[in-house]
Amino acid sequence: MAKIIRKERLNPTVTRMDVEAPLIAKKAQPGQFIILRIDDDGERIPLTIGDYDREKGTITIIFQKVGLTTELLDGLEAGDDILDFVGPLGTATEVEPDVKRVAVIGGGVGCAIAYPIAKKLHQQGAEVHSVVGFRNTDLVILQEEFEAVSDKLVIM
Repeated sequence: MAKIIRKERLNPTVTRMDVEAPLIAKKAQPGQFIILRIDDDGERIPLTIGDYDREKGTITIIFQKVGLTTELLDGLEAGDDILDFVGPLGTATEVEPDVKRVAVIGGGVGCAIAYPIAKKLHQQGAEVHSVVGFRNTDLVILQEEFEAVSDKLVIM
């Protein structure tokens, strides 16, 4: 089981959760994902690792309510447990260590995929220009996070 440490509504349909998963956080890389199952009768769904904190042993997931499982996941609160939380899975995004300047582009809930890549490139010392787009201002997510890791941020 994995305990939900923090839950935050980013907009009416998108939620961020920090989940206690120290073994996953230890190995997670941008571009990887987890698979979770809420209960014994639930389906398994993949979700992108939106961020990770190796020191705290947490994984951040960001998801949009689009079906039964994400509705049920959204019904959980900080302190609740997720039955199965497996990862990191998938191939990490290739991020060359000597990149000097880069543009990272994301849109909507897909910004959850773009953010960890921008963060890693920023940590490596690259000049990061982020371009993120949303249908309207009510749907903007991760603005502060992108501002912290971008030399230039354009929100569309």
